[in-house]
Amino acid sequence: MRRQDGFTLVEIMVVIAILGILGATAMPTYRTWHQRARGSEAKVMAKQLLDAEITYYLENDKFFPDPDAAIVIQSDDQPDDIDIKTVADNLHITIPTGHFLDYTITNVSADGMLYIMISSDVQIFEGVFSLTYTIDKNGKIYEPVLL
Repeated sequence: MRRQDGFTLVEIMVVIAILGILGATAMPTYRTWHQRARGSEAKVMAKQLLDAEITYYLENDKFFPDPDAAIVIQSDDQPDDIDIKTVADNLHITIPTGHFLDYTITNVSADGMLYIMISSDVQIFEGVFSLTYTIDKNGKIYEPVLL
């Protein structure tokens, strides 16, 4: 008796079931790593913005932007957006777009503080959608507020 070449239906169903189980177990891990990447990018960009703001303050004796003004950069903004160019010209830093992160830089004259908030519509860290740093006129950086 001659054996037929190929796979039986049972063999193919077993392979598909194994691939389904592997895929189902890999998705939570993928989401975790994706979330960690967003959180790392948020922390790195916050550090770069803080350093750029301190440098700007040391050179100009004031924070950027002007008091009671705000710079808002959304993740879906184009690289040639006016706020991105303004930040690049003043702070000498390029804000990336299209990475799920929104940036808000606010200079509040009433309390003399500069607020840098990086937020997202998806979680940056476990249960956290935004990261806010505060700098006072003495250059003290306060611990980030996680919201």
